[in-house]
Amino acid sequence: MGGPPSPPLGGAAHFNYSRVPRDRIFGVFFALVWAACIVGGIYAITHRSPAFVHTDFQDPASCPLDPTDGHRRLMELHAQHKGDFSVSDFMRLTGRWLAVSALLALGLGVAFIHLFKHHSAVMTKATVGTQVAFPAAMAIVFIVSGQPLGALMFGGLAALSAWVFYLWRDQINLATRLLGVSAHGLAANAGIVPATICLSLGSLVAIAPLCAFLGFAFMNGEVIPNPQRQGSLQCVDAEGQDVLCCSWQPNSFARAYMGCAVVTLLWTMLLANQIRVFVTSGAVAQWYFAPSGSLTAPRGTTRLSLKHALGPSFGSLCLSSLVLTISQLIRDAMDNASRENDEIGVGTIIKTIFICLAQCCLSVLEYLTKFATVLMAITGEAFMDAGRHVTDLLLRNLLNAFASTVWFTPLVIRLACLTMSAGWGLLSGGAYYYLHRSSALEATPGLNASVLGVSVFVVTQFVLSFIGGILLSVLDAVFICWAIDRDSQTVSHPEVYSVFQTVPIPGAVVEQPDGDIQYGAGEAAPSYQAPSSAPHAYEPPTISRV
Repeated sequence: MGGPPSPPLGGAAHFNYSRVPRDRIFGVFFALVWAACIVGGIYAITHRSPAFVHTDFQDPASCPLDPTDGHRRLMELHAQHKGDFSVSDFMRLTGRWLAVSALLALGLGVAFIHLFKHHSAVMTKATVGTQVAFPAAMAIVFIVSGQPLGALMFGGLAALSAWVFYLWRDQINLATRLLGVSAHGLAANAGIVPATICLSLGSLVAIAPLCAFLGFAFMNGEVIPNPQRQGSLQCVDAEGQDVLCCSWQPNSFARAYMGCAVVTLLWTMLLANQIRVFVTSGAVAQWYFAPSGSLTAPRGTTRLSLKHALGPSFGSLCLSSLVLTISQLIRDAMDNASRENDEIGVGTIIKTIFICLAQCCLSVLEYLTKFATVLMAITGEAFMDAGRHVTDLLLRNLLNAFASTVWFTPLVIRLACLTMSAGWGLLSGGAYYYLHRSSALEATPGLNASVLGVSVFVVTQFVLSFIGGILLSVLDAVFICWAIDRDSQTVSHPEVYSVFQTVPIPGAVVEQPDGDIQYGAGEAAPSYQAPSSAPHAYEPPTISRV
């Protein structure tokens, strides 16, 4: 009577439908910190100094060196100098082209998913080939133009790229198969894309006030003489170069608030990303563990996962995003320390080694946090418990598989996004220039075409990177689902399981005396016990002919 509710018909065998609140204190803590930033932002608005707007920073009278003498003057708006390139003309002439190209970029994102779903090998080969072909083509151009140094540089880059990709051919082929699995998972869970878009818009609503309040907080302060003047009556620096006469100095409240608001802003952005990973993972897990023969995910999987994210697991997500926030702050501090100009010595060498080791540790922590979030979405565990379990899972027998999913699949995705975005930008800009090159109504068709091509590239890169990020999140979720399957000795999704079985996994291989048959060695005691209603019974280790 008091047991957990049974999963709904067609539900996941390993997916926990019965959730209890976890890590609630961190959810309350995040809400209090965010609310405090809102209250502090309202205070910053009401106490901002009008001098920030009404001061002419080019007038020394606005910030006299002697504070008892002088006056404040209203800052006059200066007319913009009109150059050859006009933003208004550009938008008037190319606005429709940019809008159409942006809409077609959305279609390109849909095609991106289908290409990786049905032709992942072709996409990977084309992407890798482009990284070699482009510098090789540039080398040929330099040879034809009689510039041997440039030809040698790009030719060497092409040869180096070809050699590296040849060394990584096995890993790239594996990444190709894994991305095909990810595309199938995303196509089967189409609701993930609109849910991710809505979550992104929701995160903008949460961070927009913080960004606005940061600007108003900066207005709390006073005008001071520019320190670069070094006490000079003239508005020049020590080298005689013209500088602004005045500078703005935020007061102590502004500095303290901006520091807290920046941390809260980073925390909010990372929390939004963690919620996205959680929702994607929960939906994919319900599809992966669905009964045999289900080609699409059960209905309502994304909605249920979102309900879990904003309900019982919200505190755990706040804690995981707080860990990532602290990690990012430490990274920034180390980056600032590494840029300091210290004299070469033992201390500098020790500091560099320490920073490198710390960066590696932080990278591992961030990856484990990501996979802990995936496991939280499946099991409903608290963050620390999920972190321990997923770490044990990876350390026991999946470390090589973990490395394969972490390093090479993102590489293929990034290269594919970059290649397709650059190609679409060049096509858009080139088509515009071809049709407008002889137009008497346009003064700078070449410049407008170039700006249009760059704009289309940026928009397309954003769209494809967004889709690529979802593909990688789906792959992470499928990877953990497969790991749970393998650890509990069940096969929930045979097609996906067979692909992941090609991932290199450490362990002994037992070979028959005649050398004709080999099979994997026995596994350690599983930490996930397969339920009696597992979709498929576990089969003995796969036997393959050599």
